[in-house]
Amino acid sequence: MSLTISDRSAGDFHVVELAGDIDIDSARELRAHIVGCIADRSPRVVVDLTDVAFMDSSGLGALVGGWQLTREGGAFRIAGANPVVRRVLSITGMEDVFDLYPTVDDATSR
Repeated sequence: MSLTISDRSAGDFHVVELAGDIDIDSARELRAHIVGCIADRSPRVVVDLTDVAFMDSSGLGALVGGWQLTREGGAFRIAGANPVVRRVLSITGMEDVFDLYPTVDDATSR
């Protein structure tokens, strides 16, 4: 399965909505998209993983890259990570690094 990326605004956040699999084939595109959003639109980003079925380490690397770009003066939040994705975040210790929220609404209201 491929990855579908769409965007929308929610308050002062740019929301990147994903659907499908984040793997070695799609991670480069995702990273470029997140970097572009931060550079062109907003240093406040929510990545919505609600419809992501699978994520490997290359997908995690794309998320870490976005998080690193927003560490000074921005915000990088993850919403809707399902148990499969949460396991990847937990095993790698990134569950304690990322700001995780159950929904996009929760992520953008704080």
